[in-house]
Amino acid sequence: MSKISRKINGAMLVLAMSAQASVAATAVGNLTVTATVIDTCVVVATPVAFASLDASAATTEVTPGEIVVTCTSSKTGVTVALNGGENLSGAQRRMDDGNGNFVPYDLHSDSGHSSEVAVNGNIFNGDITAAVPTAIDVYGEVPSGAYNAGVYADTVLITVTY
Repeated sequence: MSKISRKINGAMLVLAMSAQASVAATAVGNLTVTATVIDTCVVVATPVAFASLDASAATTEVTPGEIVVTCTSSKTGVTVALNGGENLSGAQRRMDDGNGNFVPYDLHSDSGHSSEVAVNGNIFNGDITAAVPTAIDVYGEVPSGAYNAGVYADTVLITVTY
């Protein structure tokens, strides 16, 4: 091999090596993306908290509360029902003082108390828009009467059907 051929071969070898060094290497992989979308509704209630009742007064005590339903997706034909509470007697909701004394009360869907919510009756029928809180007013009413002194309470189950 002549000197020129060796120089050309050497130059080609250097070029080939430098070409390999400057070529970018690549690798590939996959990124998995997942999500779980739950289809649910959440219920939050503001208590119907009566002020101190005057056992000697012959007036009806009234107080408002609120039920808020928020769903993850839009719903049609939603119903919100209220049960009879923990101290139900017949069709009468009652608060209990833990000593066997009771104060009766009614729940209404309007401030004028003309639409009483029956035991297991619906306080709401309608549609709910996704992620938009739907506020449902509820009004409590204690009829006038003579009640024993004490602290009274009851818990009413709210059932949202969608």
